[in-house]
Amino acid sequence: MTYEKIFDDVKKAYSKAKKIKFQDNFAFQFNITGAGEGIFYVAYRGGELEVAPYDYVDRNATLYAAGENFIKLANGKFTLEQAVSSGLINVNGDYNLALELDKLALSAPAQSEKKETVKNSKKETEKEVIKETAPNAKPSAAVASTADLGLSAEGKMR
Repeated sequence: MTYEKIFDDVKKAYSKAKKIKFQDNFAFQFNITGAGEGIFYVAYRGGELEVAPYDYVDRNATLYAAGENFIKLANGKFTLEQAVSSGLINVNGDYNLALELDKLALSAPAQSEKKETVKNSKKETEKEVIKETAPNAKPSAAVASTADLGLSAEGKMR
């Protein structure tokens, strides 16, 4: 993946973000490691968001990651906290302020996908519980949830 592709994808994702007002101004430098190596910054100053392919000297934090992880962050595929705790992104500087990046992410599509996955897995778990407890029974309109049955999400007794 090229630097230009990474930068363009992140800029596109953040530019589609809703007009969010932040209490504080901030500037974060993104250092791409590996393929597409380079730097760019995301800054919020005076109510305006800017994404530019330059070094930002007076930054609040610097983020280090592979380009694909910055794209995923910008598109709301995961939060900064999730990325940091799993080792996908490193933050040097004001970590708490860097968490503001999650507000910029276009997380609505990603969240709906996640919710759909959770809904589907819950339905599957309920079907599995019914099959295990009454293998020959046909599903009815009144299906008990795993919580109603006193079971965990894996279908085991709590």
